[in-house]
Amino acid sequence: MKTKQLTVMALYLAMIIVSGLFAIPTPMGIPIVLQNMVCALGGALLGKKHGTLTVLVFILCILIGLPVLPGGRGGAAIFAGATGSFFIGYILSPYFIGLAIEKCHPKTIWHYFIIFWLFGALFINLTGIPSLSYHSGGIAVAFKTILGFIPGDTVKAIAVAWITERVFASGKVKTLEKL
Repeated sequence: MKTKQLTVMALYLAMIIVSGLFAIPTPMGIPIVLQNMVCALGGALLGKKHGTLTVLVFILCILIGLPVLPGGRGGAAIFAGATGSFFIGYILSPYFIGLAIEKCHPKTIWHYFIIFWLFGALFINLTGIPSLSYHSGGIAVAFKTILGFIPGDTVKAIAVAWITERVFASGKVKTLEKL
């Protein structure tokens, strides 16, 4: 890896962590956060490989106990809680988004929105069902809870689609994999 790539990945990791400062608590104990969409955005801006690696480093920061989640949380116990399986989506989402952008060559905000909604909002929420169902009393309760997150995540998908479209429309920025 080049120094420039590592630097951009480190700065993006900081952006993921800072986005955790903005959280809205919910009764289920799963906060509404920006981190899910910032992780997903990494697949577009950094590419599938570097976006996924950056999110993996974020997950490792959680694992070793750094307070990088909303409320200053961190530690291996997080992965055994109600939000544990959401992190599978956090890791895989940038890969699938980067791959979709690489293969589909989207041109409009709506193309980007579809990619972010499918592989960001929907995918991350669906990966959260196993741990949520275990801790909430069943799959029906977990699914109903997830449905409550979809409208907000749809708005976040529109925002990151707009950001991505604007960044690539400028023609000045390419993914890290092309640096």
